[in-house]
Amino acid sequence: MPFLNDEVREWIALELQSLGVEDLAVYALEAGTEGDERRIMVATEVGLLDHRYAAFGSSARYRLAMLMYPWQVLRGVELRGDTFHLWAREHRTRWQFRLHHPHFEAATESPDLGQALCDLARVCAVMAEPFGVPAGRASSEVPGAIPGGPRPLPASDGSSTPKGPGKGRNGDGKEMDAPPDSAATDVPEGVPTRSDEPVQG
Repeated sequence: MPFLNDEVREWIALELQSLGVEDLAVYALEAGTEGDERRIMVATEVGLLDHRYAAFGSSARYRLAMLMYPWQVLRGVELRGDTFHLWAREHRTRWQFRLHHPHFEAATESPDLGQALCDLARVCAVMAEPFGVPAGRASSEVPGAIPGGPRPLPASDGSSTPKGPGKGRNGDGKEMDAPPDSAATDVPEGVPTRSDEPVQG
């Protein structure tokens, strides 16, 4: 835990013990104008612990405030690396890390702090939920989401009430008379039909 005094280390260790978890990555930033004031991010298996270590009432009294963000609510994990030459055979890498929610930004050219920043970025990228409803938004506010789940399809026209005899609808939706049915044509008496013609032996 770079940039942390023994008191902060002890308090964070007590928090982790209370949660029953271990730290996966830790990064601390100088914050404010006080010499020992810090912003500390601790990645655990249950979420990201965001700490603020600052003076409380007087410079002789400090406190450690913590807020846990479950991994599902993290948004916008970004890590940038820029490697450049210092001398003929010597190079340096500048690392920049950013979280959109909760908002956190850090940058360093130190090899040790750069490794700590990469560890934090790796854990956040793996553990954070990349899909689903963003934090603070209802499913009805997300494009493509259907509140309450899918709806059944409307009934087809074939299930509607039958129309009266001799009536139908053309392509314009207007009613039209049905064509006469040849099977219903009147046949004069005494004229045999196909059904009552004698069978030839």
